[in-house]
Amino acid sequence: MFAFADPTELWREVSPSRATAGQRAASSAANRWNAGLNQICLELLLESIRADHAPDAVSWLSEGQIPSVWEFVNGSAITIGTTIGTTRLALMPTEAIDDSEFVVPQEWVDIPSWIADYYLAVQVQIEPDAEQSWIRVWGYATHADLKTSGRYDADDRTYSLEPAQLTRDWSALWVTLRFCPDAATRATVAPLPELPTPQAESLMQRLSQPTVTFPRLSIPFTTWGALLQSEWRQQLYQRRIQADANPSSPIHLSQWFQQVQQQVTAGWQRLETLLGTDAPLAASLRSVNDQPNTITQAKLLEVAGQAVVLVMHLSPEADERMAILVQLHPAANPALVPANLNLSLLADTGETLQSVQAGSQDNYIQLRRFRCPEGTPFQVQIELDAEQVTEAFLA
Repeated sequence: MFAFADPTELWREVSPSRATAGQRAASSAANRWNAGLNQICLELLLESIRADHAPDAVSWLSEGQIPSVWEFVNGSAITIGTTIGTTRLALMPTEAIDDSEFVVPQEWVDIPSWIADYYLAVQVQIEPDAEQSWIRVWGYATHADLKTSGRYDADDRTYSLEPAQLTRDWSALWVTLRFCPDAATRATVAPLPELPTPQAESLMQRLSQPTVTFPRLSIPFTTWGALLQSEWRQQLYQRRIQADANPSSPIHLSQWFQQVQQQVTAGWQRLETLLGTDAPLAASLRSVNDQPNTITQAKLLEVAGQAVVLVMHLSPEADERMAILVQLHPAANPALVPANLNLSLLADTGETLQSVQAGSQDNYIQLRRFRCPEGTPFQVQIELDAEQVTEAFLA
């Protein structure tokens, strides 16, 4: 029945009760499913390793700490004792149906306190409504293998190895640990900085927003790694699951036409209130504001340490649609928006509908004016140096 399994691999069946066990708390259905896969993988491998090789094997993180890892990153780790210290095994589960490339998130390779000696490629098949669910360890590699021979993908922030670069014999790992416990397994990685409290608190507020789908890709890795290896990780996890339980509503733009005095929505203000009547930005937008029935509101935002002003111009159309012009301006002198800053319009599915990038001498950037029926959901996203700020709207 399981003829596909190589006798040199570790294979374990997942019981129906374990396959249908409740998932950990997380900020999205995808994260909850990923946490469930990791939980099954960790439990079964711990049981197998304790029974066959190392009775003292334990999870690297405690029961209370590990959900804060699975919220952001795939993988877990097991620690076992040796005569000269401890050995760490990182478990990397995947639902891939074949032995494709072995992919490891950068966090497990480049955060000094997370580094493992050996990284296990684990295939997982979970079928809650079927009788056959299982996991198999089909190969492993060392940290040094990943750092020296792995392919680094800057977009996904992962290291990967081809199947031929892995050791496929599960028993070979335990022979090595028994007879060569001091074998060199780890490459050198650069230390990460400590986050000052004001910066960490700012990141907490920004990354806890439900609109930030992938926090690990939203800020530079050195900053992200420093946050993840600190006590701030647990706080960010708690904020994200609380935000998921109490999601903030998108901004209803149609309501702005009934609330044109002063502030229409928290954080949004008239330009004169935000910047003063003599501000160059306010002066530059007077021609737009002079258009009949146009409502203009602005919000001060910060992205990658740069203050910018997001401006929304709304005009009712004869066919009951709304015309919307989105602009981004500098908040202070020099009166230029940061170079390479991106302004994008996203559908509610996350698809990018249009985007514009600032040059080195732009005093503002804007999207093409668009029109949509009342109630249409969309998002405006600002990105600079891999950091994102997203605002959600209903026309």
